[in-house]
Amino acid sequence: MKIANLEVYTFRAKVSQAVVTSFSTIPSRAMALIRIENTDGQFGWGEIWGNFPIFTTEHRAKLAGWALPQHVVGAEIDPSDIAGFCDGLRSKLHVLSVQSDEPGPVEGIIAATSQALWDLAARRAGLPLRTLLNSEAPDVVPAYASGLNPADCVETVARCRNEGYRAYKLKVGFDGDTDVRNIEALLADMANGERLFLDANQRWSVDEAIAAAHRFSPYPIGWLEEPILADRPADEWRALKADCPLPLAGAENLRGVETINAAMEWLDFVQPDVGKWGGVEGCMDVARKAVDIGRTYCPHWLAGGIGLLHSANLMAAAGGDGLLEIDSNENPLRSTFTALVPGIEGGSFRMNGEPGIGVDVPLEDLTEWQTGHEVYR
Repeated sequence: MKIANLEVYTFRAKVSQAVVTSFSTIPSRAMALIRIENTDGQFGWGEIWGNFPIFTTEHRAKLAGWALPQHVVGAEIDPSDIAGFCDGLRSKLHVLSVQSDEPGPVEGIIAATSQALWDLAARRAGLPLRTLLNSEAPDVVPAYASGLNPADCVETVARCRNEGYRAYKLKVGFDGDTDVRNIEALLADMANGERLFLDANQRWSVDEAIAAAHRFSPYPIGWLEEPILADRPADEWRALKADCPLPLAGAENLRGVETINAAMEWLDFVQPDVGKWGGVEGCMDVARKAVDIGRTYCPHWLAGGIGLLHSANLMAAAGGDGLLEIDSNENPLRSTFTALVPGIEGGSFRMNGEPGIGVDVPLEDLTEWQTGHEVYR
């Protein structure tokens, strides 16, 4: 197929309450999308990761508009070898990555390109993306409500429970009393079969993480996510694993198949992000490896609706016992999309049977938040 044009959209929505993490806050929600259309009028959507710091989204959208058109528009792409095209794109943009010292943003725009091309290929084939990746993929995947802020986590879980969730992830890493108080409050109100996970957002040193894990160990915690910095040396992660009484989760902040595969030595739950690195093919490679060696694949996502739907399709195609991360915080750039599919019921996320990721972008419903749009032919 030949690519006719590429479009870049940006959106930003004010919210009534910021997302709170152990390192900072996210006071507004943003989304950068790319749309790729071929000469037959078929199209696909991808989302460029961006949530922190708040200007990241607009910066990466500008980078996409500057770097991608010369390599994408007019390209002849084999729909059965999107991975090959994206590897070639990575090679072409490598000098930009090195010269600008921005490997993360460059990987992000390549990941969004991957998403858009896979969505296009699935629509072209008349199949849901998950079915294109795995003919036996289900339409429904287990899910959990993510991003519970420390100040109102009990109220948020009550709301999410009413919405159909049965698993939740609490932000920790603030202070011992706050963390334990919130864990106890949440567990006191949980029904049979509900699950609780913790995310420290890279807060601690190894010794601090071990101490925190032992402090939390009396409680039924499903995993402890990123207790130390993701890029700490392997010896530190091994030391943490050796003395950590809780299962460990991570990989959203790692790049590269080899890097993430190596981290599976200490990670029980593997969480690559389809918008940060690797796109669809990279995350599927990691997911298959994780499932093959007995780890659990749980895709990370905490931005807009297009990346969430890609993550849901990946989760379904990969199989295993993982859960789909769905942000519990206010974000119309996500909820506008989830309203277009069956959504949460009985603790699981159900997709529709439409081709690709299952939805088009309802631009008319996003007008009030749209901040930019560029077309490249």
